Amino acid sequence: MAVTPSLSLVVGSFLAAFAGLFPIVNPFGAVPLFLSLTAGLDAAERRRQAGLVVRNAVVIMLVSLLLGGVLLEFFGISISALRIAGGLIVAYLGFHMLFPGQASAATGNPRAAGKTDYTLIPLAFPSLTGAGSIAVIMGFSTKITTLPNWGEKATGYLVVALAILSVAWLSLLILRASMRVARRLNPHGLDALTRFMGLMLVCIGVQFVADGIRSFGQG
Repeated sequence: MAVTPSLSLVVGSFLAAFAGLFPIVNPFGAVPLFLSLTAGLDAAERRRQAGLVVRNAVVIMLVSLLLGGVLLEFFGISISALRIAGGLIVAYLGFHMLFPGQASAATGNPRAAGKTDYTLIPLAFPSLTGAGSIAVIMGFSTKITTLPNWGEKATGYLVVALAILSVAWLSLLILRASMRVARRLNPHGLDALTRFMGLMLVCIGVQFVADGIRSFGQG
């Protein structure tokens, strides 16, 4: 007979999942990148882009919760490899932000960079949902699979899913609130911010790769 978890246990599990996930998702850290990548858009389009970023992040996190371990195991991919791949992608995009003129010349279209969709990479992954947050969610999933009955397992998945949605909702509010900052920046300020974030992305990408290589050695 399935045992229904008590309300206090469910609330405690939700708070634990939320507290474990929100700091590593860290939507505040995504604000400068979001502002720089949406610099040429009007307010309505920026709000739409923020919604798409959070939607993509939710999909990544929910897939990680339900299928992440299975998919990584099926393809033989480790968290270390995922971290290195994410680092290479981030560094590549960082170079394009750091040297936008050269990137446009390479594509033959001076406006190509402005038409690029960044709502999945690098904003949803790995800015909001990187290898760290995926590893945390997969840790929750692994713990849920050890629960003794299907009722508790279903409750566990539901609780973590609600924590993911709560983090995503707060992330959306933070990204949309950040648009007020953009109104105070002139075009030169936004260009400087874009280049600075490009440099930071290159550094972050290199650090991701280094961490992935280090964790390979420890495995």
